[in-house]
Amino acid sequence: MLVLGAFIFSFSRAPAQDAGAPTPPPHLLTTARELRALTAEQAKAPYPVHLRATVTLAEPGGTAFLRDETGATFTRAGSKFRVRSGQRIEVEGDTFPGLYLSGIVPKKITVLSEGEPPIPLALNFEQLASGQFHYDWVEVRGIVRSVTETPDYILLKLALGNGALDVYPMDLKEKLPVPLVDAEVRVVGIAAGFINDRRQLVAPHLRIRSLADVTVLEPALADPSTLPVTPAAELLRFAPGGRAGHRVQVRGTVMHQDVGRAVFLRDASQGLRVRTTSSEIFAPGEVVTALGFPTMGTFSAELDDATLQHTGETADLLPVPATMKDLLSGKRDADLVQVEASVRDVVREADRLTIILESGETVFPALLHPCPADTEAPAKGAVVRVRGVCRVAGTTQPARSYSTQARSFELLLHSPTADIDILQSPPWWTAQRLAIAASILLALALLALTWVALLRRQVRRQMALIREQVETVAVADERQRIAREFHDTLEQELVGVSLRLDAATTRAAEPKLRDLLTATRRLVHQLQTGARSFVWNLRDTSLAGQPLAAAISAALTNLTAGRQLEVRTLGEPRRLPETIGHELLRVAQEATTNAIKHGQAQQLTITLDYAGDSVRLTVQDDGAGFDPAAPVPAGHFGLIGMRERVQKLGGEFALRSTPSGGTTVEIKVPLEPRSSAGPDRAV
Repeated sequence: MLVLGAFIFSFSRAPAQDAGAPTPPPHLLTTARELRALTAEQAKAPYPVHLRATVTLAEPGGTAFLRDETGATFTRAGSKFRVRSGQRIEVEGDTFPGLYLSGIVPKKITVLSEGEPPIPLALNFEQLASGQFHYDWVEVRGIVRSVTETPDYILLKLALGNGALDVYPMDLKEKLPVPLVDAEVRVVGIAAGFINDRRQLVAPHLRIRSLADVTVLEPALADPSTLPVTPAAELLRFAPGGRAGHRVQVRGTVMHQDVGRAVFLRDASQGLRVRTTSSEIFAPGEVVTALGFPTMGTFSAELDDATLQHTGETADLLPVPATMKDLLSGKRDADLVQVEASVRDVVREADRLTIILESGETVFPALLHPCPADTEAPAKGAVVRVRGVCRVAGTTQPARSYSTQARSFELLLHSPTADIDILQSPPWWTAQRLAIAASILLALALLALTWVALLRRQVRRQMALIREQVETVAVADERQRIAREFHDTLEQELVGVSLRLDAATTRAAEPKLRDLLTATRRLVHQLQTGARSFVWNLRDTSLAGQPLAAAISAALTNLTAGRQLEVRTLGEPRRLPETIGHELLRVAQEATTNAIKHGQAQQLTITLDYAGDSVRLTVQDDGAGFDPAAPVPAGHFGLIGMRERVQKLGGEFALRSTPSGGTTVEIKVPLEPRSSAGPDRAV
């Protein structure tokens, strides 16, 4: 079965090899190419490996890097298996994923012969950064930019085309036989690199057996201080006979230092940023020499991997007055300048102070780093004169143009007290204070509006009270005036007519005439009774000083004598406007009169319900009842009068009755009258 599977696999694998495409690994892996083709998931299977290859480099920790005719791989030999560079070995084991590509966990290693590593592949920086030659035996050529020697290791930094490559010798206790900085060298070693947890190559580097793998092609100067001094303005300019990539010497005055990162110098022509990892302190105004490698910064040339030396000299250091146009053009990049601007904002961080400045339409930051937490900064709105090193922060390349233009810049300050002069203090009315004042004014305005609203409500209440009092007095006066007029005119006239009819009746001889006069006298008497009742109603003051329920009870006491009357109140009783109270009292009287006179009711229940913004009056009796749909007999105006009273108040009138089932009169009157003509208001 295994033979059949191998045959099928080899048959399906042949076309893929011809096409140059990666093929799935066989059950047994015998070449480095097959190992490199595995994914991390496949390598976990694991696959068995039987490989013959040459050891290119063996680390002290036990990892051995191998190369056969198809490519490179590695094995974790560990302390159990000891191999050396150049040995031809046979490895039997299993696959495992590795950090970047698959490797071998050996079960058995057999040394077949001794020898030398294979011929290395000559690569450039881009090929190393691609990862395609990872763990392969390679050679590179470049210029040594720096050498870091510590008690534990040696690190070489190699300028290689468009990049810089770190070189790590495996022999950690070697000493440099000759100066290597600025030497052009050939280095042979393993292409390796730093890997992240996503199995991605972050930065390539080279691991070599020892410094013997570094061959000097062009030695460095024995005394680099003999290099000619190069003006900063000449760096990276076109020079037909120049030595590209080699270091130069620059002499200048220290303007600013970011310890452990960079020092800014000014020579006779312009400013220059010198990048160095040295923690040595250089004072502003001190003249120094810098040995470094010219590289392009954000906008202008810089020195990288530089070393600086004291000269013992000092020089005057004056800032260059600059305009926004000069700074935005990049003309003063890396130079000490002086500008006037206004403070727009101040941003404090843990060890950094950023002052946002504004000049005309240009906004730019001034940075102070490191900065103590108690450093005093200028106030917002102040006009200041600032001295600092200009640094172009961004550039742009316009389309169809060969020039590069600065897009933004920043100023690097040394000290806020020494580098900032206050020309004009900020106005007292700052934006923050204006905001506070506006907030206070807004609060006062809201309080004033609230007070005015409360005052208006109180005035409306007082006006309503006054209006009701005035209306009550006016209504009472008018009713009394009408009552007097009725008493002095109509009622007196009726009395006179009644007396004349009495006299005429005694003198009438004919019986028919006497009967006619008697009937006429009774009619006049009825008119007198009605007139007296009308005058009494006009002068009725039962609502004055007592609730409506009590006034109804008092008004119906004589009318309901011998019958059962109950007056109930629902809700919170309140004083009603004069007009509403009077009309409700009259409706209760009329409904009760009709129940007793026409329905012979013996039990009556009157309910007053004060609900929300209305009052509901219900008069219910146990009388004979009637059919509400039947025509109203001539001369009966009680129901009509009740409806008219309710309509006058803008209320609702309801009548429910059945023969022998009693009658219920229900009205609902709003306390805020719907009519716009002189509404009555309650107190």
